[in-house]
Parts: sequence; structure tokens; C-alpha cells
Amino acid sequence: MKFDLIMQHSRLVIFHVSLLLIAILLSNISGELVVLATVEWSDVIGEGSIALLTIFWTFAVMMSRPSGKVTNLLVIGLSLVTFSAMLDLFDEFMDPISSINWISLFESIPAAIGMLVMSYALYLWHLEQLALNQQLRRRELDYRWHQEIDAITLLYRGSYWKERARKLASNKVPASIIVVDVVNFSFVNTQYGIVEGDRILREIAHLLLMNIRKTDLVCRYAGDRFVILLPNTKLEDALLLVNQIQCSIESVAFKPSSKKVSLFTKVKSVVGCLALTETIENTLSHLNQELDELGERVA
Repeated sequence: MKFDLIMQHSRLVIFHVSLLLIAILLSNISGELVVLATVEWSDVIGEGSIALLTIFWTFAVMMSRPSGKVTNLLVIGLSLVTFSAMLDLFDEFMDPISSINWISLFESIPAAIGMLVMSYALYLWHLEQLALNQQLRRRELDYRWHQEIDAITLLYRGSYWKERARKLASNKVPASIIVVDVVNFSFVNTQYGIVEGDRILREIAHLLLMNIRKTDLVCRYAGDRFVILLPNTKLEDALLLVNQIQCSIESVAFKPSSKKVSLFTKVKSVVGCLALTETIENTLSHLNQELDELGERVA
């Protein structure tokens, strides 16, 4: 959840809180407080839990999603369900002033409307997820493990890459490995700041994704270093891909927001094979050592 996202939903927050206040007001003007000894506390616990959970779900949606039609519909639907739940809860503490408890006659109507709104929102969310899944396939290699996503590049971390590589090795699937490192990236952070450095890393991650197949996997290994897994790919084909990747990244002009100059980034890369006779850690260690030695020669 991103708490800063909730700042995009100020109107939705006002709408949700307003409904809560209206529910409290309506309950107060429709009856008088009953003696606590007569309250059915089992009903209070059940109805109160529903009200609290729907409030939590509403704010969880606003803290997890950007603004848009789906988010608006989800919040509106949940807010209406919360409104009914609050009326139902406060009804346990109030004794109707008139002979007809008019609130109880319509307290379930907002919930019914809210469920219809949420059903439509969930259908739109389903369509949204189908579109997102098409994009995520290039990041996941047919396995979803969102706890391992790197917050900066939105790629998976190196530990996820190792698990996928181990699975290929255990199934004896041949694969090539590419390790890509940004040359002198510390200069970018020093010259333009960490925020701009992170943005450039994200852009490089997008360029890497554009150059691989759906069956391949690219992850952020560490810092400014990326590792790519290419199942059923010969070494010579991986070498061709390395040239394409380097040309793709080095031909792009990154524009730091605080400067008027364009920044061209260079990368260095090494290629290897997924060895079935040694551990993934040893294979990566050899490739990283080779990449470090290449960097010394370049320097």
C-alpha cells in the first residue's frame, strides 16, 4: 500500500466520511439510547465487524490504487455498504421514537446498491487485470511472487531470478544468462541525485523488457546490475541479444528533470550458460567476476 496515493482521492475520502457522519446523525435523530443491559452484544460484534472491515477495505483500495473509474466505483460501492452497516450497528443502541422504525425499513437499500456498483467495478477490474497480466508475463516467467518485486524498477529481485533458474536447471532446460551493468552509474547519482538515478534505472528496466521475449526473465540483481534468463536460447543468440540491448540503451537520451542536458548511459554485459553441473550462485559469481574484470579493462 502507498499512503501517498490516498492524497489523489480527497473527494472519495470526503464522500466516505460524509456517509459515516450521516449514518451517525440519522441514528441519533431517529431514536433514543437504550439501556446498555438490553443491548444484544453478539449482534453488535457481528455488525460492528462488518462496518469496521468495510471501512478498512475502502481505505485499503484508496491506498493501493491510482485514481480512475474502477477505483471510484469500488470506493462508492464500499461506502454504501458501510453506510448500511453503520445504520444497522447503531440501530442496536437506539430505541425508535415513533412506532415505525423508518431507518430499519431502508437501511439495507444502500448496501444492495453498493453491491451492484461493486459488482460492475469488479468486472472492470477483471478486464484491467487481463490487460496487466499480458504485461506481467514478460516480468514473471509464468510464476507470480509479488513479495519479491523491487520497488524502484518494478522488476523482480535477484532471489526470484535464482528460483526460476533453479527450476529450469532441475528440469534440464538449457538456457543462456546475460548480466548487464550500467557503467559509472555512481556518477549519475552524484551529479543528478538519487531520485533521478532511480528514474533512469526504471527506464533501463523498461528498455530491457522491450528487448526480451515473453518466455525470458529480467530481474534487478543488485544496484545498477540486471540479470536476464533466456530459456532454450543458444549462446550465439544471446550474444546477438546483448548487442541489441546495448544499442537500445546507449542510443537513448535520458533527460534529467533538473538539467537542460541529455544524458547517454553506457552499459557493459557478459553472457554465459545455465550450468547443470554447478550451483546458480557459482554461475552468477563467475559472470559477475567476469563483468567486474571487463569494467576494469574499460576504465
